[in-house]
Amino acid sequence: MARTDKSTLDYGAELKKLRQEGPRQVYILRGDEDYLRDSYLAELKRLCLPEGTEAFNHHRLQGPELDLGALVQSVEAMPFMGERTLTEVRDFDVNRTSAYDPEALRRFLEDVPEWATVAFVFSPGYAPDNRLAAVKAMKKAGADLAFSSPGEAALVRWVIRRAEDLGKTIDARTASYLIWVCGDRMNALIPEILKIAGYAGDKAITKADIDAVAKKTPETTIFNLTDALGAGEYDKAARLLADLLADKDEPPQRQLAMVSEQFRRLYVARVGADSGLGAAYITACVPELAGRSYPLQLLQRACKRFPAERLARAVSMCAQCDRAMKDTGGEPEALMKELLLHLAMDRS
Repeated sequence: MARTDKSTLDYGAELKKLRQEGPRQVYILRGDEDYLRDSYLAELKRLCLPEGTEAFNHHRLQGPELDLGALVQSVEAMPFMGERTLTEVRDFDVNRTSAYDPEALRRFLEDVPEWATVAFVFSPGYAPDNRLAAVKAMKKAGADLAFSSPGEAALVRWVIRRAEDLGKTIDARTASYLIWVCGDRMNALIPEILKIAGYAGDKAITKADIDAVAKKTPETTIFNLTDALGAGEYDKAARLLADLLADKDEPPQRQLAMVSEQFRRLYVARVGADSGLGAAYITACVPELAGRSYPLQLLQRACKRFPAERLARAVSMCAQCDRAMKDTGGEPEALMKELLLHLAMDRS
């Protein structure tokens, strides 16, 4: 499956446009931020299906293989007790053209009735292949909306509002820390905020509350692991590696890739610091940190624990470990532990 792109969508502007101009006939709703995607879809439903009409005019179809006949039938059905219909198509694998007739899909999209809206809703991690004629036809027929994280500043405000809804307060810096610890996926943050708010004894949520009960992302654990190595806290680094390897949602190969990427980021930040270059240099080399002031500040502080030469050697050690996993068939977890030992022994 193709990955979603990284372009930033102005959610507020798109929502305003929808309310002012009304529903279009075709939508592609995709992207990694499924909370915003579902919120937009809920507003689309509200506009297409006034109260009391959903049972008659809301049609649902499920992929990955799509019966075009069923799609045409549902879209061409006249609205009953309302002015519009909404056909919601979930996870249609449009990239698998062998499962449907692309030309038939193109003809259908060019002739969607004016009373109908069809929304192709894709799960995070999936994006239509822009090279395909069918995908071009989908985008030509309607609105292609790729929902991504709203950015750190907007996300911090959202976290503060969620905490207030639960009768708690959280300051902006602590909210930034929560996002760094738990990730920036809004649907993943909701249960964490609920859990932390329930744990916090005082009205104010603190960093200690987050550390006590929040589920940390692998990226956060890896940052703490490399930071422990830089501080010479090798027992702590070993415990963090054990925590990392205990996470069966991420295979060791993927974990190694993230460790390697973290050392690469640290090396970039250290070179930038040694050369008198600022944050702009780091974000140019590591564009995913653009607009994320909190992790950028942490990286700039953490890189000072390592000489640049040690970080360069760490990146090389990670590459050697990766080759060992791929070429020798070594046991991945044992190789990760061996890598930690080599990283800890390199103290120059």
